Amino acid sequence: MGPTGVGKTDLAMDLYEQIPIEIISVDSVQIYKNLDIGSGKPSKEVLKTFPHEMIDIIECSENYSTAKFQNDCLACIKKAFDGDKIPVLVGGSMMYFHHLVNGLSRLPSVSQETRHKVQKEFEEKGSIKMHQYLQEIDREASLKIHENDSQRIKRAIEVFKETGKQFSQLQAQQKKEIDKLISSSNLKQIAIKPTGKAMHREVVANRFKDMIEKGLIEEVEKILDHKNISRNSQSMKSVGYRQVCDFLEGDIDLDDMIEKGINATRQLAKRQMTWINSWKDLIILEKNAELSTSVKRIIDQN
Repeated sequence: MGPTGVGKTDLAMDLYEQIPIEIISVDSVQIYKNLDIGSGKPSKEVLKTFPHEMIDIIECSENYSTAKFQNDCLACIKKAFDGDKIPVLVGGSMMYFHHLVNGLSRLPSVSQETRHKVQKEFEEKGSIKMHQYLQEIDREASLKIHENDSQRIKRAIEVFKETGKQFSQLQAQQKKEIDKLISSSNLKQIAIKPTGKAMHREVVANRFKDMIEKGLIEEVEKILDHKNISRNSQSMKSVGYRQVCDFLEGDIDLDDMIEKGINATRQLAKRQMTWINSWKDLIILEKNAELSTSVKRIIDQN
């Protein structure tokens, strides 16, 4: 993992040539088909030589959740192990990494009918009384959820009414499944850190400008031509794409768009570094000529 523009993909491809790995992308934008330039996605030619899982898996018109990522990513990890390969997860979507490592409950879906019934009960009784009801049906869950946290109370009650099973039991069962798969791999968490803030700020700025030169504006125009996609689509809210949409709508001019795109990308990199600096059990390496050798040595310690 690491901030945008630090060279994560290049490192993964270097490792691919040295050891038997399966590259799994952890990028919330590269999952979309046709979002190529603005996501920094490897070219189709590169992907033929260095296959990546979790790239181009959904249409731009579709929504994608962290829970869905967890399900899909765990399937890729299992596939890698079954093929006697080392799964190497590469990307900068820190929330995805966080929920994968720490577990995110993959709970059953709930029908609209159940949702409406629980919502009606909440409107009639209020959050505190519904929390008391949760204590009756699932004491363990009620101890972890505050009585004013209506969203989580609703979810726990919805799951119980839909399945007849306690929310806390389902969470514990699914966490065990995740822990079993991930712990069996002797998980190594590695982050790449830029060599200097000033230099990385310049790299980020040049990266966005390069995307514009490669045709990012034209890419977005083409995507927005589809009737099911608009600037409000989840895919178009990504850094870079959001700013180009504003430009195409006439809200800002070209220079403002470029400036806002660069600033948004820098803010993204800053948030990514905040995640990294607060992450437990993380091996942080500086970007340098020996990076690939250092990472390979860490992997070989398994």
